[in-house]
Amino acid sequence: MISQKTHADQTSAADKSIGFDYQYYYFLYRVLKMCRRESVGLEVKDDVHTDLSCNRQILIQLKHTIQKKADGAPKNLTTYDPDLWKTLSNWSKVITDDIAGRATEKNQIDFINKTDFMLVTNKSKTKSCRFFDVLENPTNARIELQALAVGTSDEDIQGYIQDVLSLIDSVLVAFLRNIHMELEIDDIIGRCKDAIIEKQLPENRVEQVFRDLDSQIRQDNFMTIRNGDKIIISFEEFNLKYRRFFDIARSADLIVERYHEPLPTKLNDQTFIQQLLDIGDIQSDSIVEMAQFTSYMLTVKKNLLNWEIGGELTGDEVEQFNSEAKLRWQNKFRATNRNLDNKTPNSLALEVLDEMRKEKLCIDTQQMGTEFSNGEYYLLSDLPVIGWHQNWEEKHK
Repeated sequence: MISQKTHADQTSAADKSIGFDYQYYYFLYRVLKMCRRESVGLEVKDDVHTDLSCNRQILIQLKHTIQKKADGAPKNLTTYDPDLWKTLSNWSKVITDDIAGRATEKNQIDFINKTDFMLVTNKSKTKSCRFFDVLENPTNARIELQALAVGTSDEDIQGYIQDVLSLIDSVLVAFLRNIHMELEIDDIIGRCKDAIIEKQLPENRVEQVFRDLDSQIRQDNFMTIRNGDKIIISFEEFNLKYRRFFDIARSADLIVERYHEPLPTKLNDQTFIQQLLDIGDIQSDSIVEMAQFTSYMLTVKKNLLNWEIGGELTGDEVEQFNSEAKLRWQNKFRATNRNLDNKTPNSLALEVLDEMRKEKLCIDTQQMGTEFSNGEYYLLSDLPVIGWHQNWEEKHK
């Protein structure tokens, strides 16, 4: 039975969204590969373009498909692929744009001689695509293109091919010689990360740099468009605005990654939350504070684990960090509960907790921030190996 798509499925924004993301991440990839005196643009001269230092430009069209072959790979680029011919048609019109001063053969040839035309797609390559034969022998291109135009009944494709055929012979041959095809470019995010590694960064810092760059450049692009400007990043501007992300990654300091995953559904079921509820530090309806404290705790838990797995800390260093935090708590806990002075158990517990929240813990010689230090105490009290109330072990261990 042939499955049919609803109209909503056929016009789904998801198909378009991944195409936009594919275009953006290829733009990011080209930005990361820039050299001095070069610049990269997004939706300016083409989907993406690069201006080289040698007074040459690369116009890049991006085409992404979610359609799959039987083996799961993206579908093939076929002889009459609409994306292919629409791209060639657009480029042909760019070459002959008289408003841009390219009405004459000489101006068109001059433009082509300083331009590379690149089609980038995740579609699979197949020898049956006859356009590759045209590229291999541009001098016979007109005959081949005319045969292709006759060989299809699709009026749109015929129109696109006629746009290419409208180029005079010398321009057509020069144009075809400067067309480059990059097929099967599917893992574009992986390419971005490889480009980051090539900047001599430790591999265990790549994910953090990628996330920071991705987030900041997306924000900057949004602000650029909102201000009515064009998205063009030069090598010098990139170094000025984004170099700090690389400097931080090259530092020997540990990089704290914030916890971005979903929090536990029942926040008040956590042992450390129960301990805080028990002494009146928070109330049963303090959901915002519970979520905030849980995020601190899980950030510490995640980072300590990742640093040990990634070789940035040894198991002994993690244990030493935990032991130091526990010893500081133990000293304060004993001192506070030595002289009761008619204080209630809860007031004594809150005094211990308040003092621990002021602590700035260190890993080796690196001082950790307040959030991280607080998160460590929440983690230890969740295990629980520490507590706040005099009878915390009886109540929670």
